[in-house]
Amino acid sequence: MESQRVKSGIDGLDRMLSGGFIRNSVVAVAGGTGCGRTTFVSQFLVKGATDFGEPGLFLSFDEQKETLFSNLMQFGWDLHKLEREQKIVFIEYPQSELAEFADQESAIQDLIDSLGIRRVVIDSITPYALLFSNPEERRLNTLKLVSAVKKWRVTALISAEVAPGYESGFPHTVSGVESFSDGFIHILFASKGGRRRRMIEIIKMRGSSHEHELREANITSKGFSVGSVSEDAEKKRKRAEQDEQH
Repeated sequence: MESQRVKSGIDGLDRMLSGGFIRNSVVAVAGGTGCGRTTFVSQFLVKGATDFGEPGLFLSFDEQKETLFSNLMQFGWDLHKLEREQKIVFIEYPQSELAEFADQESAIQDLIDSLGIRRVVIDSITPYALLFSNPEERRLNTLKLVSAVKKWRVTALISAEVAPGYESGFPHTVSGVESFSDGFIHILFASKGGRRRRMIEIIKMRGSSHEHELREANITSKGFSVGSVSEDAEKKRKRAEQDEQH
């Protein structure tokens, strides 16, 4: 049903997702440095608040508020205004408090309930995961975090860093969050036509049909989009021709 779908707010992505994310799912969004993960998850939150009437919560584990808000202004997203209007809530977790994050789920649940929050972003889970040097301990605490998020009954995106060497095999993250999430979206740079291009693929999306092909992605003045610039230009040209015919 359409009501079970949550529009991503990212041009071209919902086509890959057969209409959008499954409501109340938890999706890992992974990639390397500079791939656009923060822009991707922030756009999901901003568009939810401005276009779809869904207040959002941004939980930052590795970037300061003012730096993030300033960087996102290039897309015309005024997060200070959205925060004043209580359409987006931003919580920054210092390194010293990360280990206790999963134990604070009841306080965050109260905040979600009181403000009617429907979307949550965690950016990035990697600093949290690296608190635990033992792989098994890291895995168990990542599971604990994801389980806590699922109890909130929101649609959540969790940003994560891919582990080195994934190019030779199936992509996986430093935290292992993709093992416990409902979905896994991978953003990467691939060599194509003699230069590196940003690409996106949907590795898994439980309970939903989705595309498996790699699609070109871009970050423009309007934010993150799926589909090459040339494809977008061709669509605009065809629409202009149709308008002229009418």
